Amino acid sequence: MVPTRRAARSDTPHATTDRRRRGARLWWTSVAAMALLVPATAASASPLTPDPSLRTSSGITNMAGAQIPPHAMPENKPRLVAQFQVEIDNVTGGAIEHVALDGKRTVLGHVQRPATATVEANDGFWASKYSRAVDGTAGHLLATSVYVLRSKVWPEESYDPLRYENFDPATGQRDWTTSLLNIRPDRYIDADHGNWLADTIYTDIRGGSGIFGGKSSLPTGSPLSYFDEARQSWLPIAEHFRRDPNAAPPRRLRFTAYRPVVRNSSPTSIEFENWAAGDTVAGKTHKENGGIYVGYAQGEKRRVADVVQRVQGTGRFGGTEFAHIGQMDTNHPGAMTFSTSPYVGFSWDENVRGGFQIVPANHVKFLSNDLGQNSFIDRPQWLIVGPVGSDRQRLRDDRYIIDGAPSFSPGWEAIAPVFGMYARTTFDPANLDKSTHFEVSYDYGKTWQLSPEFTGVHDPSTCQAANCPQNWTNIRVHLVYPDGP
Repeated sequence: MVPTRRAARSDTPHATTDRRRRGARLWWTSVAAMALLVPATAASASPLTPDPSLRTSSGITNMAGAQIPPHAMPENKPRLVAQFQVEIDNVTGGAIEHVALDGKRTVLGHVQRPATATVEANDGFWASKYSRAVDGTAGHLLATSVYVLRSKVWPEESYDPLRYENFDPATGQRDWTTSLLNIRPDRYIDADHGNWLADTIYTDIRGGSGIFGGKSSLPTGSPLSYFDEARQSWLPIAEHFRRDPNAAPPRRLRFTAYRPVVRNSSPTSIEFENWAAGDTVAGKTHKENGGIYVGYAQGEKRRVADVVQRVQGTGRFGGTEFAHIGQMDTNHPGAMTFSTSPYVGFSWDENVRGGFQIVPANHVKFLSNDLGQNSFIDRPQWLIVGPVGSDRQRLRDDRYIIDGAPSFSPGWEAIAPVFGMYARTTFDPANLDKSTHFEVSYDYGKTWQLSPEFTGVHDPSTCQAANCPQNWTNIRVHLVYPDGP
């Protein structure tokens, strides 16, 4: 949501349309269905056993021809360790269960109203085109959040942004768009009363808990499968929609969570130096961009990307009302959102919201210049990510394609560890060591403090306190990988 007002465009994962999907083109590509983990012979409990084919991956990006940024290659080719599954019985009263490696089932909640259709993602959620499952299949958890889970179920084709050079959305017809299946926490069935969305599974799980922020929260890229009654086996979700892209969602659904392991350990943090070249922060003017670093428990810290625009404010981002101060609200291929609001729970009041967002540079440029949406450029609520060595001035160049390639190359859409695979919404206010959360520094990392409290819209012209975001020199996100339930 644009923080200053309710706007038509939004790139947070709640931005979908409630219209029925138009006919989609069928695509038969190299990302056609692969067998998911544990192809059980029945829908009953079964121990979760690792699949040798999932020891490595190629990141979660599916943009045709897009290279993985070399500095982040290790994090995008991890060894994947199976952790647990979440199964959903998509009928009224159906159970939502955490399934442990040994087959033990724990009921997390129930379905209040099942989904009977899917929905097209609108241009506001352009990020829905960027990613695929970590096992290479098409269907997966696209956006993990404290207030909605969005899954891509179709098509199987890879998206190629170069295809849309000089594309006019007012007159042109796109080849395809993403079909979504959504899951909501409690209170939404009341909020949507009389306008229930056919593409949404309404649950009785409290927002910010369970699959929406508890120990069973899922990472972006988690493969989505369904139980095929005829074949009595679990299959990739796209197989269900191959025969009919407009089919109703299947009854039994399953997400599989993996912990990515790099050189025998998983990253413990992502740190952002909150400046770009030319910025003056805490009395120091910087000639070069701030770095984005991935950190490990053994002390290793490696630069993987650059900051090409710093965050200097907060806004009313949707979903932050469900998150605790410092908690990650959302992670998807085009955004990472954090809460600075103390309010936790459903509310009609937008003024209880507060937070900031981290977005990739090419995504920002495409939304701004090719789709004509509100720009994130020069807006204080957004930190913008580019590859190492980025020129921040390219943000002001309205060309998305320069010399036949995306203007920031390689791009960072759907690239781990920032925009997929690693960051989960898990948060325990009583145990921050077991929570994904951010902290800030005002002195270039010498000391760190938990997030200050901000609700509503703030920028340097309205926020003068010492703890205002324009005074943050560094932002550090702590990563955790819970097994649930």
